[in-house]
Amino acid sequence: MNRFKITTAMLGLLTACFAPNMRADDRNKETHLTISQPIQVQDVLLAPGQHVLRLIALDVVGIYNADGTRLQGTVMGLPAYRTNAGDEDMLTFSQPNGNEPATLRTWFYPDDSYGIDFSIRKPANQSGRVVKSKGKGQTTDAAGGGA
Repeated sequence: MNRFKITTAMLGLLTACFAPNMRADDRNKETHLTISQPIQVQDVLLAPGQHVLRLIALDVVGIYNADGTRLQGTVMGLPAYRTNAGDEDMLTFSQPNGNEPATLRTWFYPDDSYGIDFSIRKPANQSGRVVKSKGKGQTTDAAGGGA
């Protein structure tokens, strides 16, 4: 009986120690994004629908489908800074230019002063990385021009 109590106590301590590490949203800055028109993120063109932005490494962002299970593209940004860190995500977009879609410029996670600045790259229709919607939050990659 004594051995059972010690084992239970140890499992409880281990759970308590690792509980803060299980909060994935703070560590990977997971942000759910719903868009009604195409958005360019560097050389990845996102179709209207739902997408997930997730920090993979320092200034490297993975763009996933709506449920976060399939990687649609990986982009690398530059460090960005804001003076007023609010309690909400902040995404800034450029204005669409003619037939070109709007582009995602910066992404800040709530309460963070540091975020990511996405530099301008060639349009996705020239690089071959276009993400098309399959309906109900699902997306698929489509080959465009040369890579």
